[in-house]
Amino acid sequence: MRLTRSMENYLEEMYRIRSHGIIRTSDLSARMKVKPASATQMLKKLHGMGLVIHHPYLGAELTDEGRKLAAEVLRRHMLLECLFHEVLGMDLESAYDEASRMKHELFRETELALMRYLGNPSRCPHGIPIP
Repeated sequence: MRLTRSMENYLEEMYRIRSHGIIRTSDLSARMKVKPASATQMLKKLHGMGLVIHHPYLGAELTDEGRKLAAEVLRRHMLLECLFHEVLGMDLESAYDEASRMKHELFRETELALMRYLGNPSRCPHGIPIP
């Protein structure tokens, strides 16, 4: 299943907000910096793909498959943050921003090589556990 960058960003943000349970559409739209109607539209798309369960007028929750994909996106993001901050010496904000852009293009083989190179870090530079 091929996800767009936007879909991956929504899944990642939902995982960050709450990996289990219902996430209010208003909370998600605020975090994504979009109008609630735009968030609802994306939730409906993700629901159709079996990645979220959409509860109209309430919000959505990740399915097991959605949670798995969201964790993969978040892991790629955090590994790239580690590389940029700890190896290349970038400040935290720049490392976060660059990882946000590049996480979508990281192949699994590269992710595994990066994990080995970094010594399988358990936390990102912000101290958050890497899924």
